[in-house]
Amino acid sequence: MDGAVKPSGLAPAPAAGLLGSALIGTMSLIAALAYRGIDGEPYSPLNHFVSELGEVGVSSLAAVFNLGLIAGGVCFAIFMIGLGRTRGGARGAVCGALGAITGAAGALVGVFPVNSGGPHLLAAATFFNLAWISIALASADILLRPDHRFAVGLAVIGFVAVVPFVSFLGAYLLSGTGTSRGLQPAAVRSAVDPVAALEWASIVAVLAWTTSVAVSWGRAPSRGAA
Repeated sequence: MDGAVKPSGLAPAPAAGLLGSALIGTMSLIAALAYRGIDGEPYSPLNHFVSELGEVGVSSLAAVFNLGLIAGGVCFAIFMIGLGRTRGGARGAVCGALGAITGAAGALVGVFPVNSGGPHLLAAATFFNLAWISIALASADILLRPDHRFAVGLAVIGFVAVVPFVSFLGAYLLSGTGTSRGLQPAAVRSAVDPVAALEWASIVAVLAWTTSVAVSWGRAPSRGAA
């Protein structure tokens, strides 16, 4: 019957979004629990940068973390390409393209850990500069073009997710903590480093947004001929 509503199942793109978020979150947690720094300190997202989990020779499970980034970045690229195609139009195309580059950059952060110097810095800079733009564009599109598969509340989550990214980039530029190897801790590590904390807040934000969009999208019924 035409116009019938039927369950859409979990399509490849939203499934990729959920899988990628789970991989990055899980692999980061595993690597963080095993981490002991050069001074024997445990890992804390309040004063350790994200890339330190993948630092070869320091992080005992650097390979686990880096593999999680590679797989998660590929999954995010698939998710964003699918989202862009589903949304359609010029905004959808731009969002999908930027999201694909963002995911590829995230994967390359795993391919080139912090020990790699310039390639790592370029990949990380690309990820953090394009991720918030991709999320903002997708959120604006969801707000401006209502769709039963994407709750309007997702736009709010997206705009909130942009805040830590912009805050992190601003704090990073003002702090002078960047080097040719990427973000580096101070000689004496403080209990709370705002730049490190904001970097982790950005990662949590993109994972939360991706998961929220994927769940809403995957649960929505599809409309079409039975």
